[in-house]
Amino acid sequence: MRKGKQTLKKIIMIKSKIKTHSQGKMYNQPHFFILNKGLNSGKPFNHYVCNSFVFLADNKEEKEFYYFLLLGLWELRLFRKHLKGSVIEYIRLGDVIDVIDETLNSVNTGNCSFSDVQNSLAQIEALQINLQKQLDYLMQLRKSLFYKYLKK
Repeated sequence: MRKGKQTLKKIIMIKSKIKTHSQGKMYNQPHFFILNKGLNSGKPFNHYVCNSFVFLADNKEEKEFYYFLLLGLWELRLFRKHLKGSVIEYIRLGDVIDVIDETLNSVNTGNCSFSDVQNSLAQIEALQINLQKQLDYLMQLRKSLFYKYLKK
């Protein structure tokens, strides 16, 4: 019975942290956005995206933990089975909370802590951002070379 109360408490805690985002609303506390429409539903973003939920964390560590947890869930496509709709697919807030809760329960029963890999995930994301910037610079270089060649 005690474990059931703890699970209910976790669900209520997570439910109070994820809200439907209202356009133009600003948040003072650490937060990130979770896309809720389209095939990329469930994908977390550090910047605002249309049609999103917002996760309001108590501190930066909690924000990073849940950000990378949701990024992993999205990359493993665990939100796909919860998508609704025929033309524009979407995910409900309750389904996002259920997926997070199921994952937290399974992660907490294992030997390895998610925080053990969180630092590695942050480094990988930083490398990915750096590579994207390098690709953007290469595209600019390509365009400038074409421009220089065609202008003659």
